[in-house]
Amino acid sequence: MRILFLDQFSEAGGAQRCLMDLMPEIQGRGWEPHLMAPGNGVLLEWSRQIGIPTYSLPMSEYSNGDKTVRDLLRFSLDVPRVKAAIQQVIRRHDIELIYVNGPRVLPAVVGVHRPVVFHSHTRVTGAHSQRLLRWALRHTDATLISASAFVAQSYRKVANNDRAHVIYNGAADHWQGARDFSRRPARVGLIGRIAPEKGHLDFLRAAAELTKDRVPPAQFFVYGDRLFSDAGYDRTVRALAEHASVQLCGWSHNVPEVLRQLDILAVPSGSAEASPRVILEAFSAGTPVVAYRSGGIPEMIDDGRTGVLTAASRFESLAASIRSLLSDPDRMERLSIGGRQEWQRRFAVQMFRKKICEVLEKYVAARPRTIAEVASSR
Repeated sequence: MRILFLDQFSEAGGAQRCLMDLMPEIQGRGWEPHLMAPGNGVLLEWSRQIGIPTYSLPMSEYSNGDKTVRDLLRFSLDVPRVKAAIQQVIRRHDIELIYVNGPRVLPAVVGVHRPVVFHSHTRVTGAHSQRLLRWALRHTDATLISASAFVAQSYRKVANNDRAHVIYNGAADHWQGARDFSRRPARVGLIGRIAPEKGHLDFLRAAAELTKDRVPPAQFFVYGDRLFSDAGYDRTVRALAEHASVQLCGWSHNVPEVLRQLDILAVPSGSAEASPRVILEAFSAGTPVVAYRSGGIPEMIDDGRTGVLTAASRFESLAASIRSLLSDPDRMERLSIGGRQEWQRRFAVQMFRKKICEVLEKYVAARPRTIAEVASSR
């Protein structure tokens, strides 16, 4: 089966790393993947290295989060060019399936006469963006994969229920042995791109409060970069980090090693957070997690057994939960074990790969090509 994967970014954010997780299974089944994305980021470079043909997607950059009028005008001009580029690849390589890994590209595959799988990693906000996405879902009759039930809920009125699936992200095995949670000062960190929805400002304010207390002693770290997010927010984060004595460590491609260095992972994500894969990676590594009850996060964390969900989505609650956990090394060890067991039961990367490929086989491999599809491939 020849599959064209489409992504709206080529930098290695969470959705893009999901594609990187999936590709070995695609190749191992003897299927033929092709990849289109804008720019020349890590996703494209990695794909070329493992022998996946890559192509440029002529898509502009847009504001992160809710879109401006200028974004919408630029997008309306982009769609015809993007669609033409996609159709050229489809004809040249006789593509049998289109796998759309982000909402911005979906309108460009309307009318391409191929089965479409839409993998939704986020809950789309903004009235215009939601209307456009729902229109595209109806007109592509796409098979829908959602990263959490929280995301799936936003599509319940437009998705074909027979072809709508919730498949949680997976994580590789990051275990490096039992942890020692009695060391001091403890290390608390946030891992992820610097963007408002990831909650950096709350983490920094909580760190400032805990550093002032000094009991129990702790150090605080932020791993990440802004990637495709707003530069103004990035500047605010950096200024506050300096004031709060939090170390900004930049982006790391060695997530297992970062998690090994941390005693607690903080995930103070915003209300639209779908399914942060860093939680699953922390489970795998045995790193205790403290998180907000945001979006799809409660679907992933069993409070008190596999992690800690704060009482409220405020920095004061985050600081209180971290303080309480740091004061109880035995509890940290129990959460480490519980998270590791949950990863083995629900979130191992092999499960993610298997479930995705089962969807592709069920709805695509057995589906006969229509006359229009055969004609458009010539």
